[in-house]
Amino acid sequence: MKLSAHFDSHEFACPCCRRDAVDPRLVAALEDLRAIVMRPIIVASGFRCPGHNRAVGGARNSYHLRGQAADIRVPELTPAAVATAVRAVAALRGIGAYAGHTHVDVRERRYSWTG
Repeated sequence: MKLSAHFDSHEFACPCCRRDAVDPRLVAALEDLRAIVMRPIIVASGFRCPGHNRAVGGARNSYHLRGQAADIRVPELTPAAVATAVRAVAALRGIGAYAGHTHVDVRERRYSWTG
């Protein structure tokens, strides 16, 4: 199902159960980010069911479990460069730069880290 101009629900689906719960605020914020970076955003991980979250070593209270987080990649940009761009999107308050992706989420307070 089409969620926005550039995102479809299947992009956020859990790989094991195919559930595709996603918070509309996350989708809107990713659209804002896409306008800033002027490149496609690849959702590497969106919603996770509890079983999949455990299997990948996700945090017990992960925002992925609520459909409020995504691990993303942007072609031709490093995760650190993506994290810098993310700071311009007010709704994306959780920002984590890892070796192969950038974690973003729509938590209540700003928090950032490197993995």
